[in-house]
Amino acid sequence: MSRARLMLLPLAIAVLPAAACRPAPRESDRPAATAEPLAAADLAAIRATDSAFVTAANAGNASGVAGTYTPDAHLMPPNLATIEGREAIQKFWGGLLDANHVKLGLTSDEVEGRGDLAYSRGRYTFDITPKGKGEPGHDEGKFLEILRRQSDGSWRYAVDMYSSNLPAPAAKK
Repeated sequence: MSRARLMLLPLAIAVLPAAACRPAPRESDRPAATAEPLAAADLAAIRATDSAFVTAANAGNASGVAGTYTPDAHLMPPNLATIEGREAIQKFWGGLLDANHVKLGLTSDEVEGRGDLAYSRGRYTFDITPKGKGEPGHDEGKFLEILRRQSDGSWRYAVDMYSSNLPAPAAKK
């Protein structure tokens, strides 16, 4: 290594850590969000999507439930792999609704978004009674949904994730 490079080495060693330790940008230095907050009509449309989902589920209508999702949606139920696409989501809900009577309730605790994306965070209750043999069941838990505004102004679930608040049942041996 040349003598000039050797002389610059201590300078480089001193400058690199100092550059890496720059303070994080202040909130005022960050670019402002470009999209406007959701309008009251958007919030109402999101709540209408939740209502349509509950109405279809309680009626045993898997097609109606699936209609609340975008064509490329992701359903993330507990203890299962992600279910991708409206058709697969309809099969999932169809299997459950064909075999059971359900009573579903949703409460959105928070709905926010900007532009064409929103999220809804809330709670659910779910009662299930088998149409054939089997024991009725009850669940309650929380959900987080990401919704996308459609070209007609409606909102559909792009991602739907939920989980129980109840303890997991003991594994059968």
